[in-house]
Amino acid sequence: MEADEDRPDCPSWCLTTAEEHAEDDPGTWLHEGPRFGLLRTWWLEGATNAFTATVEDAEEGVELAADDLRQLATDALDAAIWLDRQARTSPAEHGVSVVELVRRAHERSTRSA
Repeated sequence: MEADEDRPDCPSWCLTTAEEHAEDDPGTWLHEGPRFGLLRTWWLEGATNAFTATVEDAEEGVELAADDLRQLATDALDAAIWLDRQARTSPAEHGVSVVELVRRAHERSTRSA
């Protein structure tokens, strides 16, 4: 199938449908990542890879109480940590848990004759 040849090898966390990927610009793929409260994460895969986040359904003039602001701050920190981690890992490691990455590193480093 020729269409499958044009489909990206998406990371496990990608929420983008095949139909949405079909609308991506040639040579790039826009992967939607996990959501953190009001924040949606994205990976633009292409010549210049970029991890970003957008605010979902942002309305101008939305009022937030103190608890809402604390939750937004917590979600923003979680999203930033996730974005940083994805940007530092290879595409094959995107979405792999930190525990799994540590296990793999331990297996590689403790092999002896």
